[in-house]
Amino acid sequence: MSMLYFAAFAVLICLYLGYYLSKCGRPILHAASESCIAKNLMESCPTLLERFYPSLLFVQPDMQSLTAELRQYFSVPAPEMVSTTITLEDGGEVIYTEPIRQSGKVENRLVAVIVPGYTGDHNTAYVTHLASLLFSDGIWPVIFTDRGKGGLQLKTTKFFSAGCNDGLEAVLDKVMDLHPSSYVTVIGISFGGMVACNTLYQYHRKDRIAAQILLSTPLDSGKCVKRLGEMGRAKFLYSIPFGTRVTKLLSENEQVFSPCPVKREIYKRISSTKSVSLIDIDSKFVAPMLGYSSSDEYYSDICLRNCFKDIDVYTVCINADDDPCFPQELYPLDLIQHNPNISLISTRAGGHYGFAGLGWPFKTRTFSDNIVLDIVSMIRNQLPEESMPFKQFSSEGQQHGLLGGT
Repeated sequence: MSMLYFAAFAVLICLYLGYYLSKCGRPILHAASESCIAKNLMESCPTLLERFYPSLLFVQPDMQSLTAELRQYFSVPAPEMVSTTITLEDGGEVIYTEPIRQSGKVENRLVAVIVPGYTGDHNTAYVTHLASLLFSDGIWPVIFTDRGKGGLQLKTTKFFSAGCNDGLEAVLDKVMDLHPSSYVTVIGISFGGMVACNTLYQYHRKDRIAAQILLSTPLDSGKCVKRLGEMGRAKFLYSIPFGTRVTKLLSENEQVFSPCPVKREIYKRISSTKSVSLIDIDSKFVAPMLGYSSSDEYYSDICLRNCFKDIDVYTVCINADDDPCFPQELYPLDLIQHNPNISLISTRAGGHYGFAGLGWPFKTRTFSDNIVLDIVSMIRNQLPEESMPFKQFSSEGQQHGLLGGT
């Protein structure tokens, strides 16, 4: 009997090792055939040339996704930071958070504005961890916190959406005014990547924007929503838990919706719904509150495919093929490979903003941490004189549309 148990255990080990090895490999870089981005990334980002070995304990995509939640226990020490509230034209409030300035210190040439995920803010561990890494690498981090998050009370009925965000525009304006000789890179995480891309697509001061980096961002909202709405782990492990968090945020601001009968009724519809998912939040609250006729119209308006057709901001997307919310088969490669300003770095493993490598959590830096630091270092090394607008990267020759992946 003991031999039978041993044989069964050996089979399980072999199956697990086979599964693990299928998740290992070099990242793949997708870009337009005439793009010069690929060569710059391959030459300046050593992480792209390395095989990514996911954590043995967190190789499964849902476990990978869990690592972002565990950041509060495994992260680098954060610098001392200060938060400032900005009041918008309609009376709403947002926050920008940055390290405390030291007099006499040379100003950083590159500022990184971090846009957190759906319920993230300047206190969220995965956000402060990234800010700390950037700060240690000589990049000035600024964290954007949207309306109603991070302890902010909603002042108006305008709740955060994935479309063009007036709060992010105000923070970018403020950053550029405070750092007149610096350039800005925007880093959007998950939902925050949609906010960043839709905002930069219409932003009026693009000459000071060096690039945007989108981490585990749903690049096609329509397909992502369809997946989250299907019965399965994407719905029960991601859509419903996040919907519950958003409902809690709304319940803390009930008084804002009371004066207006129409908006009070919209609020009651979502607050009385049991087991609220992100789909419910969008269809019963966000879409009607923002004036859309339906959630389908909202999703069509915020879909990044609209931006990817002709966006002129240098854009790097970083996604995992096994992301439970936005897997490989949903990548908009048709648009990415036709716009020379966009590139997509994909890995076989990583889940939804996990990317925990071999040795995690004892090695606190993940693949996404390393590749982001590589990219911002590349950008910093190619910054023009401070009086010049930032131009897209240049290099000689043309690159293939698909690189890496061995």
